Amino acid sequence: MFSRFYSIMNVGIQDEPPSKVEKMRMLNVLNLLTLLVSFVYTANYVFVLKEDCAALYNVMLTGGYVLVFLLSYFHCHKVAKITYFSFVLLHLFFFTNLFFTKDSGFHFYYFLVPMGVLLLFELKEISLKIVFSIAAALLFLYSENTLNPNPLVVLNSETNHILYQSVFLVNMFAIVLALTLFSKQIEKHELELVKQATTDILTGIKNRRCFFEEGEQLLIEANKAKQHVTLLLLDLDFFKSINDKYGHSVGDDCLVGVASTLQRLDFKDKVCARIGGEEFALLLPNCSLQRGMLIADKLRVQIEHLVITNKKGNVVKCTTSIGVSCNITQQENLKALLEKSDIALYEAKGNGRNRVASYSEHG
Repeated sequence: MFSRFYSIMNVGIQDEPPSKVEKMRMLNVLNLLTLLVSFVYTANYVFVLKEDCAALYNVMLTGGYVLVFLLSYFHCHKVAKITYFSFVLLHLFFFTNLFFTKDSGFHFYYFLVPMGVLLLFELKEISLKIVFSIAAALLFLYSENTLNPNPLVVLNSETNHILYQSVFLVNMFAIVLALTLFSKQIEKHELELVKQATTDILTGIKNRRCFFEEGEQLLIEANKAKQHVTLLLLDLDFFKSINDKYGHSVGDDCLVGVASTLQRLDFKDKVCARIGGEEFALLLPNCSLQRGMLIADKLRVQIEHLVITNKKGNVVKCTTSIGVSCNITQQENLKALLEKSDIALYEAKGNGRNRVASYSEHG
């Protein structure tokens, strides 16, 4: 059962960009729920109210929602959305102003249309959002102020009351569903914004801003706890030459390879980031200078053995120099620690590159 629901939910999403898939799924879910509600009303017309004519019209109008699935299947998604809301408005108009009266409460379904268009239409489709929202508001006002003295189906007050209650129950369910979908959309967008603000786009690791925010806090807590924190500052050797000789795509591969190497390091609560063009920083909490030097040399060797090839299949050698420093006095802030690591990095480069140096060597 769940597999069938999942397959219906995914109608027409194949080969579509991820940015559009979620709205397509929402359309499929809402369309399926509309079909189910419509079938329930059809059964009610046939078996309870004994109104075969109303049931026949309801089935015919329900066919419009089947058409929506067909349009989605053939990737006509904008047309599918327009068709869906057009049939919803038409469906409600027929049954509020032709078959029944406003006492049935069917016209309150118009309230769901503005929520639906906000969920399903893209930001650039604002004109369609406005058109359908205004149409729903006008049709509601028309239905609310039209007596419809000669409905095709005459119902007593008790039956009208039951229908009225059913409309409110469906509306409540739909509002809860819409709010749930809205909250999920907002949560997803917030996560995406946070990721964009804190992540380096190319390598997928933390960016400079995030490194300073998290690193400063980590160092403050470590200093209070009298714990050592070691900072590794890495800079790729002759990176400009790699870009000039092999192209920027190979240079990007080098950066991604180095970031992956840092990420794979099994060290609890490490803070790893790309803080410059070819410069990386690695903050290791509860780590002595000696242990940091061993880790740095291990990373240097792993980076040296990265297999990076150009378009011709030739292996491109990528090496790094690393400067290491530690909060020996447990009073240094992150800026001071970076300055120490930078001094050590400068020495590593001056001594031939592809090597590790520590700030302690400066006394």
